[in-house]
Amino acid sequence: MRLFAVLVVMLSLTTTDLVRADFLYAITFDEELLSINPDTGAGTLIGMLDTSMKALGLSSRGDELYTFDQNADRLRRLDPITGHTLATIDIGIVTMGEGGIAFRDDGIGFVTRSMSSTGTLWSFDPDTQCSKMVGVMSLGMDGLGFSADGLLYGLSQTSYDLYLINQTNAEITLIGPTGLMSQSFLGGLAFSSDGTLYAVLNDSLYTLNTDTGAASLIGPIGYNNVSGLTATTPVPSAVLLCGLGAGLVEWLRRRKKL
Repeated sequence: MRLFAVLVVMLSLTTTDLVRADFLYAITFDEELLSINPDTGAGTLIGMLDTSMKALGLSSRGDELYTFDQNADRLRRLDPITGHTLATIDIGIVTMGEGGIAFRDDGIGFVTRSMSSTGTLWSFDPDTQCSKMVGVMSLGMDGLGFSADGLLYGLSQTSYDLYLINQTNAEITLIGPTGLMSQSFLGGLAFSSDGTLYAVLNDSLYTLNTDTGAASLIGPIGYNNVSGLTATTPVPSAVLLCGLGAGLVEWLRRRKKL
């Protein structure tokens, strides 16, 4: 009975703490869903994707997790606990090359189609499956992220410079260089709830200065071909509930044998 009480206390305290914290997810071209430690950058495998795909970015919409599969030209909703595909949605966007995906607070998503030197910006609604091209960008963007005040940031595919993107006409405004050389054309952006801008660059986790674009290294992720990053808060509580629930079931099983 004492162990049961301890489990209840842990559940009530830790879930509250997790709701207040940010949880970073990442996705790879090797069909892996990862959790990322925001303090060290270290990645932990959550699960292998059960749908073969080339995941173009990663973004959360409430407690839902989405990526865009550039092989199938389909939006995929993923189970954040296993990485399994929960839904496949045709939003009418055909991609060429890498890009990024991000959801605004109103639930409208944006995705970029990048071809290194140029790109296009699209908006879409996963509920109605409607999409439209916002405009042509003078550079391809590999990462997208929305700040708390609704500004859309982009990461250049070729130079890793940080830009602001106009959501009505796709015009881009340079904020500044990250100071890093692009070793690959894969990357991602994600804002935490406290306004920190995280970036995946060359398979390592960085923070970016939103005034200058300058990157500060947190640490290597430990996985290759990381193509997307997102920050969310609700899911870790569900993960904890599952973990503590499993522990409670095991405790009850052992108690029954006594």
